[in-house]
Amino acid sequence: MRPFILLGAALFIGCSNPTEVENPEQTIIIISYLTPGLDTEITLRQTLPPERYYDGLEDTLLSAEVQISTGGEIFVLSPDATDPGLFRLAHETMPIVEGQTYELLVEQGGRQARARTTVPFKAEVTEVSTHIGDGETIIYNQAFGDLFGNLVHPGEFSWSRSDNAAGYVVIVEAVEVHSLPPGPTLPLTGDLDRLIELRAELEGQVSADSLAALDREINLLRAFFADNLALVDGQGEPIRWLRQRQQLEWEEIDGKKKWSEGKKWREKLGDLFSARKIDFWIPADSTRSDFWWLGVRFEGEYRVRLQAADLNYFDYFTTSFNGQSGSDGDKGPVFHVEGGTGVFGSYVEDSFRILAYRDDAEEVGGVGKLVVEVVGDD
Repeated sequence: MRPFILLGAALFIGCSNPTEVENPEQTIIIISYLTPGLDTEITLRQTLPPERYYDGLEDTLLSAEVQISTGGEIFVLSPDATDPGLFRLAHETMPIVEGQTYELLVEQGGRQARARTTVPFKAEVTEVSTHIGDGETIIYNQAFGDLFGNLVHPGEFSWSRSDNAAGYVVIVEAVEVHSLPPGPTLPLTGDLDRLIELRAELEGQVSADSLAALDREINLLRAFFADNLALVDGQGEPIRWLRQRQQLEWEEIDGKKKWSEGKKWREKLGDLFSARKIDFWIPADSTRSDFWWLGVRFEGEYRVRLQAADLNYFDYFTTSFNGQSGSDGDKGPVFHVEGGTGVFGSYVEDSFRILAYRDDAEEVGGVGKLVVEVVGDD
């Protein structure tokens, strides 16, 4: 009997009750990027307690004390009354200065989170040029549309080195192409479908005033999507995709008879959100970059932004995808926040604009011309 008694005791000891394990403390999440000329904004979140696991991953952090120390002075940030979890400080009160160090302290409910950033010096764009052609234009053949980045790049640009930047972040975005963040927007497309279905069900069963109220809600959502997800420029003229194949796919969305209105807007949302902007990083020892065909999807004006990034911003940007590939080697993002997670970084930006056009004249067999013109930036 004794061996069985010992085995039972061993099993009892080995299988501890999970409820006896202490729940982890909630973690403060900081999101902030300091840059000269703009107000300081710090967004605070916190991880959810275990009992609210299925509510999501994070929650707003309220009633926190937030301060930044720099140059021997301490500045207290005020909460934004209209956006819970957001804390602000005007740039006139605390200017962001290149080369200066800023130390953040967040206190809430006995918890503290600290971080510090030294603002990089500006990297100025010194030259913008095309790879081939007459220095102003490059030919884009529609037949190569599926190759995207495998084509020769339409141009390159160079900049002066920032002495203290950890690296550079390049952002290429279509200026007049609008989109919306999918997270808060997708549920609205479902609301539109439900309202349309409800109106159809209530037709002939309720008063005209009730139907009119539903029509107002439906039209408000339609107008919201049309204003933010339509390919139209500031003068009301249509914006075309650079690649004819994508232009045809876009035009086919409205003709999908089996799709609901909400599904059509969801399709447009996904297309625009992924296509209107790309970003990528350049190491600190490089002072040039190609334009990328992948980043030029539409006709019209593009803004190319060059950001000299501090260590916090650059490490977070270059490692934020870690942990999502499924590889055992993923170590997760680098935060540089003591007592919390997130990023308290800084950058200094220079930028320029280019104009992209299509030329689909029949006599040249549908060849599109991408005209790269450098225009003044604000």
